[in-house]
Amino acid sequence: MPLYSVSRARAALSLSADLLTIKASASKPLRISVVDIKGMDSSSSVNEIVMQRSSGGTTGGGAITPSKVNPSSVSASFNVYTTWSVQPTLDGEVLWRFGPNANGGIDKDVAIPGWEWPVPVNGQVSFRSVTGTGNVTINLRIEEIDG
Repeated sequence: MPLYSVSRARAALSLSADLLTIKASASKPLRISVVDIKGMDSSSSVNEIVMQRSSGGTTGGGAITPSKVNPSSVSASFNVYTTWSVQPTLDGEVLWRFGPNANGGIDKDVAIPGWEWPVPVNGQVSFRSVTGTGNVTINLRIEEIDG
C-alpha cells in the first residue's frame, strides 16, 4: 500500500477556513499515520488546531500534490486542498487537538501501527484553527489503501 507525504509550508491560520483538507477518493480509503505541525512566527502566540472529520465544501482549490514516499508508487488518487469557495462543515467530535506555539512550537501525533486515523472512501478530514492565527507548517504521512 503506497505511502505519501503532504506538506504545507508557513501558512497563516484562520478561525473560519481549513489549513488543509484531505479528501479520499471514491475507491480507496486512507490512513493518516503522522501529523506534524510547527509554529513558524518570530513571536510567541497560542494556536490550537483541530483535526476533525468534515463534509461538503464547494470548489476546493490550492491543491497540493501528495509526494510519493516510494518513487515507484502510483500517483495518489486522493486530493489535498488549501482553499475552498465555501468551507467544509466540521462533523462530530474532534479527533485530535494540536497546540503549536507560533514561535517555533512543535506538536505532532505519530500513530503506533494499528492506531492510524482512518479516512473512509469519499471521506474527508479538515485541519482548522479554533484558537490563534499564527503561521504554521504542517506535514502528514498518509497511506492509501488499495480498494
